[in-house]
Amino acid sequence: MSARNPIGALPLALSAAALYTLIAGTAGYLVHLADPTPTGPTTAAAAIPVITTPPPTTPPPTTPPPTKTPLTTTPPSSGITPPDQQRVEAPGGLTTTIPAKWTITTGTVATTLVATDPTSPHREVRLGGAPVTDPSKPLLDRITTAATDREREAGHRRVTLTATTIRNHPAVTWEFDENATSGPKRVATAFWESKGVEYVLYSSGPPDEWEQTKSRLTRMVDAATP
Repeated sequence: MSARNPIGALPLALSAAALYTLIAGTAGYLVHLADPTPTGPTTAAAAIPVITTPPPTTPPPTTPPPTKTPLTTTPPSSGITPPDQQRVEAPGGLTTTIPAKWTITTGTVATTLVATDPTSPHREVRLGGAPVTDPSKPLLDRITTAATDREREAGHRRVTLTATTIRNHPAVTWEFDENATSGPKRVATAFWESKGVEYVLYSSGPPDEWEQTKSRLTRMVDAATP
């Protein structure tokens, strides 16, 4: 669903396996590990003291598995737009607020809008909605698959991928690091499903501005409908 980043094509195109440029980008990176089995002593050597060595510890996988958190509910928007915000209508019937005076453009896919900070193109939000392409697959599975595909590309690293709820709708949050052409960035995303539509909100910024980046996503989620 995103503009300049495959994340835009994420489950709006993420589900299509790209995190568009809503990603114009993230969540797993796979390694198969073997656990060798120690060989015990033979009966012929029974009289000889045997020193047994515990099997070597299997190193942890490089990709953290998806986690599930207790169900949470985001209170509905009060309908009042703060002075530092502007209300936006996005594809799929999604409405929310984004920082005031940010420049809004259409993403690389029709289901996504992209807004950038005029003082710094490194700060960006994306938003939109599209019909679910595979209703037989739970939202968490769809996002996990898209994240895993995304992370096969160089420069992508999952931070978290968590199942939750947004206003009682099934939801997933996904945070990841990405080395973009404009420089490194950290991204926070939220996906939820309602009445056959998958919605996505995305916020990215420089790694050293992570708290502000994540706060922008929280404000968008809290102000969003449905």
